[in-house]
Amino acid sequence: MDLCLPFPTRFFRLLASGLLLAGCVPMQGQVKTVDSGWQEFAFPEGRTLVQAEIWVVEQAKVRAMAAEFGTRVRSETVQVLTDANGQVDQSFSEMSVQQVQGQWLEDSEIEGPYRVCREGDFWFRVRVRGRARADRQEQADIEMDLRADVLCSRAVETLSHGDRLRLRLRSPVDGHVMFFYLEDEQVFALSTDQTEWAVALEGQQVYSLFNSESEWVAADAEALGLRRLSRYAYGFQVSAAEAKETQALLVGAFAPSAFAPPKMDWVEEEKMWTMTEEAFERWLKQNLARTDRFQVERLPIRIQPKQRY
Repeated sequence: MDLCLPFPTRFFRLLASGLLLAGCVPMQGQVKTVDSGWQEFAFPEGRTLVQAEIWVVEQAKVRAMAAEFGTRVRSETVQVLTDANGQVDQSFSEMSVQQVQGQWLEDSEIEGPYRVCREGDFWFRVRVRGRARADRQEQADIEMDLRADVLCSRAVETLSHGDRLRLRLRSPVDGHVMFFYLEDEQVFALSTDQTEWAVALEGQQVYSLFNSESEWVAADAEALGLRRLSRYAYGFQVSAAEAKETQALLVGAFAPSAFAPPKMDWVEEEKMWTMTEEAFERWLKQNLARTDRFQVERLPIRIQPKQRY
């Protein structure tokens, strides 16, 4: 069943909104107390005793941060040049480096390093505790733009009164999303089920959103490689009945892991879930404070007024 829901004709005061700044402030990684537990290391070759003791303590810190914050693999292509009898050989090699996603801040306690003998070899035993901070994660480059049709073949910058709102979405990585519509200090959820957590999407995949199932089938969009999110299948019309241009804002919240929706009220007249802009801003800030991998994408929408003849 197709749903055509006109939005209220309220003017969203874009410039006065503190929400526009919420996602622009860099968030620092979360600080945590970490403990390496007892770790053992063989004596590193080519180092003095003092250098070896310093090295094993640092390695214990690395293991503590890896256990708490995880690691990532970074791959690079390296050009290798060799000169043999005047002949230069150029070759390329792929190098992968495992990086810890954390930064050590301060020591709380260091036990050891104690020297131990294992099968005739010289080893160290050490344990470190301290405070460390997770690295600030790179923001995913989310692509989000207005489209005029189900197949996303034509981009648009301005909508007119009575036009359908359609969206093309692409994320470089897997994640979870929620979408909201803002105008006149009110926020409306665009999900067909606002009680559920954020919906999962696949990285590198192009999605066409806000299309009803019947439209999707008729356009045969899936055959062209497009995807849809059934919870974002509302077919609705934007509204600007007054004789002036209306400003609105489409907001997409994104995170690699699922996150809970804000508490909203059902408005029977509008047939939508809604909340105040102030409460919505608090919800965004709470999520931004929990993890720096939560991000907010904003898409301003200009809606031309109804033509009068």
